[in-house]
Amino acid sequence: MRMGIRRRTELAPYLFLLPNLVIFTLFIVIPTLANFYLGLFRTSPSAPPQFVGLENFRYIFTVDDLFKRSLSNLASFMVFDVMAIVVLSVLIGVLLNQSIRGRGFYRSAFFFPVMLSPVVIALVWGWILNNRFGLLNAMVSRIGLDPQPWLLKPDLARFWVVAVHVWATVGFFAIIILAGLQSIPASLYEAAEVDGSTTLQNFFYITLPLLAPSIMTVSLLSMIRAFEIFDHVYILTGGGPGTATMMVIQYIYRAAFELDQQGRASAASLVLFVILLVLALVQYRIGKQKEAL
Repeated sequence: MRMGIRRRTELAPYLFLLPNLVIFTLFIVIPTLANFYLGLFRTSPSAPPQFVGLENFRYIFTVDDLFKRSLSNLASFMVFDVMAIVVLSVLIGVLLNQSIRGRGFYRSAFFFPVMLSPVVIALVWGWILNNRFGLLNAMVSRIGLDPQPWLLKPDLARFWVVAVHVWATVGFFAIIILAGLQSIPASLYEAAEVDGSTTLQNFFYITLPLLAPSIMTVSLLSMIRAFEIFDHVYILTGGGPGTATMMVIQYIYRAAFELDQQGRASAASLVLFVILLVLALVQYRIGKQKEAL
């Protein structure tokens, strides 16, 4: 009797994990393996799949200029996006950590865009930036300046793609920074004030060093989210003008569903998967180091 109870007790954790493992296997492991298998074939709407080995990978890296352009666009987007998010999240986190009136309201206001659908955000900003009837051009005209085709010039389109994504996501990262700020002992600032330290010195010699783990977490998470960008760009600019804002996921979507080249799309998605896997492993390693401290 006791042996039966002990056996059921030992099996209980695995039974609770089983549904999650089944779902993970069905929707993550099997599609990933199938995607890798498909990446080894050349597909066409008019012919059966043809095994080509690593030809799809060679093609996207050596022949396909569009993939290299999308990878370059993504790298550029990631750099400016991550830099803006890190700086603004630290600034917003520090401001929201102050004892100001209505602090709860401001925290909610900054976090509110995070809860909105990326499609809704892109549509609203698309209306604001419309070159004919957009709100921004209406405001520009009122102060006597010429309206601008905000999404029709490559440099302006790249700027607004970054700006809209930062606006939509910075609230989430500011909360991470805020949590890091609240974990810093107040006694450190009190001791610094006794020694005559200024507010600016407190920020650079106490706040920033102790916020380093949170800033690293924000950097890695924002980098991963930057690599996954699709909704905002696809609706806001469609990858244009030309290919100025086409990212890797849009390239994958275009190859798979518009050109019927699923093998090539699978190869590109596997390249993106490897990059994201490396970033996730780095984040995991840093998390383990933080736990050890």
